[in-house]
Formats: sequence, C-alpha cells, structure tokens
Amino acid sequence: MNKVNIPLLLLSTALLLSPPSYADLARAKQAIASGNGEKAMMELTRLAGDGNSEAQYLLGKLYAEGVLTTQDHNRSMLALTLSIENGYPLAKTLLESAKKKINLIQLAALQEEVGNFFNSGGPVAVNPERAAEWLGERALNPVPYTHEERGEMARRVGKIHEMKLFSFTAAHSWYTLAVAFGTERAQRDRMRMELFLQEQSLSQSRNDAIKQYKRYLKHHKKMVEGSL
Repeated sequence: MNKVNIPLLLLSTALLLSPPSYADLARAKQAIASGNGEKAMMELTRLAGDGNSEAQYLLGKLYAEGVLTTQDHNRSMLALTLSIENGYPLAKTLLESAKKKINLIQLAALQEEVGNFFNSGGPVAVNPERAAEWLGERALNPVPYTHEERGEMARRVGKIHEMKLFSFTAAHSWYTLAVAFGTERAQRDRMRMELFLQEQSLSQSRNDAIKQYKRYLKHHKKMVEGSL
C-alpha cells in the first residue's frame, strides 16, 4: 500500500490558498480504491482547499484511520471540522471519535485555525459570526497562554463583533474580558462601545462577560485537576 504523509504546513496552506481545483472527486475515490496514496491525498487536499465537503470528509477519514497516509488526528480533526462546517453530516460521528484523541493544546490550535479560515475564506466561506465563535472558544480555552495573549485574542473577537457584525453589546462584553485578561488597551475599546449602549445593554454585556470568565475559570480548574 502506497502511504504518503502531507506535512501539516502544506495541508494548511493548501486548504487556505488552493487555486481553483480541476481535481475530480471520482478520481480521488478511484485512487483510494486502488491504493494510490500519493494521488488520493493530493487530489483530496486540492478539493478540500476548494471547500468540497465530501473531499474534506474523506481526507479526515484517511488521516483518522491511517489509510494511505500516516495516522494524524490533528489533520483529521481539521478536515472533519471543515467538512461539518460545510454541511456534510456524515463527518459528525467520525469527528466525535477523533475529539477523544487530541489534547487541549491541539484543540486550541484547531479553534484558532478554523476561526482564521472563517475570517479569510478558502475551505469555508467567509463568516464573521462563525469566526467570532471559534476564536472566542480559543480565547477561553484554558491551555497555558499568557494573560496578555489571551486578552489580545478576546480583543480580536471584540473587533469582529464591532467592525464586522456591528454587535456593540457583544463587542463590549469581549473587550471587558480582554481587560480582565490583562490587555489594558482594550479599555479604550470598551469605553468607545459605551457611547453606543444604553444601560440595559451595558448590564447584559457585563453579565455575559462575567458568565464567560467564570466558564474559563471552571475549565481552568478542571485542567489543573486533570479532569478536563
């Protein structure tokens, strides 16, 4: 059986920058059936980079099972996640299994990468709302991360809400979290949002920020205890 391993950097670059693909999914499936790992992986990677959800699923499946390529749960999670985001439901069962085989640090990298994809497009369509959700999960992921870096990620989520989604209440909430995580310049962002918000919205924002911060602390405690 002809096995080939596509470097993670090459996979990520292909997913993000892949030009219009002339690969045919049927040819990729034929390559899988014939055991031609090199052709199957290259065809599927190209199609996956063009946003083909079935190709993303097949690519994730090959990486998960170690068929025609070296088993790699990081690459598998990335491809399967993109497949689900693109509406391919068959990937869900395999993704749930793959989740159990990666750690919190690997999950954090996935959250940031998928969030970046939703910001820039490529293997998924540009979607600021989903970008904010994924990057928000990254900001709250309890893995070792300096408070300043965590705060900057929270501030970045706030910027998406402010500049792309025009949700000033959510932006204020994330800027509040950024300040709590130690990013002092987010204080100016938060004060700017207060010019647009009534007291009811400010109260909601503060409550949302407290809820998210408590969620982070809860997960951090579990991580320290080894139960997460």
